[in-house]
Amino acid sequence: MPTKDEQKEQQRRQWGANAASWDAQHERLEKEMAAVSEWLCREAGLQPGMRVLDMACGSGHPAIDVARLVSPGGSVVATDFAAKMVEATRRRVAAAGLDNAEVQIMDLEEIDYSDESFDAATCRFGLMFCPQPEKAVAEVRRVLKPGGRFVLSVWDEPGESPGQTVLGEAMRRISLPPAPVDFDAPGVYQLAPPGKLQRLLEDAGYRSVRVEPLPQEAVYESFDALWGRAMARPGAQRAEIEAMSAAETQRLKDALAEVAQPYTSDGVIRLRMTPLCAVATK
Repeated sequence: MPTKDEQKEQQRRQWGANAASWDAQHERLEKEMAAVSEWLCREAGLQPGMRVLDMACGSGHPAIDVARLVSPGGSVVATDFAAKMVEATRRRVAAAGLDNAEVQIMDLEEIDYSDESFDAATCRFGLMFCPQPEKAVAEVRRVLKPGGRFVLSVWDEPGESPGQTVLGEAMRRISLPPAPVDFDAPGVYQLAPPGKLQRLLEDAGYRSVRVEPLPQEAVYESFDALWGRAMARPGAQRAEIEAMSAAETQRLKDALAEVAQPYTSDGVIRLRMTPLCAVATK
């Protein structure tokens, strides 16, 4: 079994390798996850003048939204532990003309700020990739001011999100089953089990913890759009696909089209996705 440091380095490599395709899918990702970003920003209680920490910022979400909401007078520090993701966020911050967003390389489990530095903290789909999520939530609580809110999202269990599982089912149909889900290892479903995220936050000392599902629909205008989105996902599954021959890749595409058929109408594919959103107060 890999050590926590080895798990962290694996995550860093995967997300670094994934940065270009993730950035290329930025507009689609923002459209898919707009409701999540809106939930996080609303529950964080963002107001002009606040200083906010956004972690696992990817290609700039929700940091760019946060920067706009805390202006004038406020600011956001956007962080990610993958250098290429940080580069992508910096480009998008500059393109948006924002002067109140700072972007840094930083580990969610080792936040390089003093106690009580921020009014609120946001993290969209990042916490579940931490080898030690309990350490991460403790760090976030440390840098929050009293009464500050930590808002975050993770993914619900696999059965609640066909949009997350169709590719794995397609691989299974061509005799390349994905590895079993490990709810105790860094990954998409680490914090999915019922009550796990709630307990994690409460055990860290947060109060007024609330966790709720936010079901939504991911819409793909064509099969090519679905394939492009599938290939923006990091991890061993993607690496396995990239190593396939052209013939094997076509077999997988055919299988994916078959799996997606029940969700397809007039060429448009609609897949349910269920984030779990949480708000907790220091």
